[in-house]
Amino acid sequence: MRYLFTLSFLLFLTIVTAACQSQPPTPAPTYTPYPTYTPYPTYTPQPPPISDRPRVPSEEVENLVWPMGPRDDVIPAEDAGAFINERVTVEGTVVRTHNAGNVVFLNFTQDYKNGFTAVIFADDWNKFPASPENLFYGKLVRVEGVVQDYQGTPEIIISDPWQIEVALTLGQPVVSECNCQNPPTAITQPAAATSIPTDTPAAETFAPPAVESQGQMVSWQEAANFVGQTITVEGQIVNTYNSDKVIFLNFDQDYRNSFKVVIFPDAWSLFPDSPDIYFQDKMVRVTGSIKIYQNSPEIIVDQPDQIEIME
Repeated sequence: MRYLFTLSFLLFLTIVTAACQSQPPTPAPTYTPYPTYTPYPTYTPQPPPISDRPRVPSEEVENLVWPMGPRDDVIPAEDAGAFINERVTVEGTVVRTHNAGNVVFLNFTQDYKNGFTAVIFADDWNKFPASPENLFYGKLVRVEGVVQDYQGTPEIIISDPWQIEVALTLGQPVVSECNCQNPPTAITQPAAATSIPTDTPAAETFAPPAVESQGQMVSWQEAANFVGQTITVEGQIVNTYNSDKVIFLNFDQDYRNSFKVVIFPDAWSLFPDSPDIYFQDKMVRVTGSIKIYQNSPEIIVDQPDQIEIME
């Protein structure tokens, strides 16, 4: 009996084991991993369009000559407000002028209340060869002085002509828009300047009196008395300067305020040697039309027969 019970129990275990083995095993649960995300894209900033970038003064002007020579400390007029109480040289085009009766304003933006302005008071007008509001209108200039803040706008007060320098091109005279007695000098006129605004009144000119002397010979000290006339000037060249774009033959060490001869590159090859070397320390006679540039008289020489070395 005990044997049958044991046999039955073993048979039961065998059946149960077989039944368990016939069932497929339950797989272990699988998990979907957390999704991975593409990080936010990074962008390489592109440089602003050329038209929006700060412009280095004069960099886009071809055939440009500054009589005082090249400089690396010039700031554009739109940046002048960042230099209050500092002495700087500001470059820009005079786009608007106004004579208030006792002061002349040279504005470098049409929005004159918020842009850089050069100021010339009446006591200093007679230091210039013509009324400043006409003389500098439409011209590309450099103004040197201390930037002051006046009612929220930057300005430089000009009390001497040497503080303002007008850009030259390659000796090509331009038609002046002002009612000046002086003939136009070789200065650049930006394309934007077409005519004097209606709010720029014509004012008295301050040119030296003209003296009838066609063909007359005079000393270099007298040249300023013959503006607009063709004369022969005699004197010794004591100093020369070659800026690679223009040659100046100076008749006085104070070259800023005295007569000079101006020779542009197109004429250099016409002389036996570079004019600044060829004429250094020579006594000469030079013939041509007297022009005024920055309050000093000059003759532009473009032919060798205009200038003669005196033995």
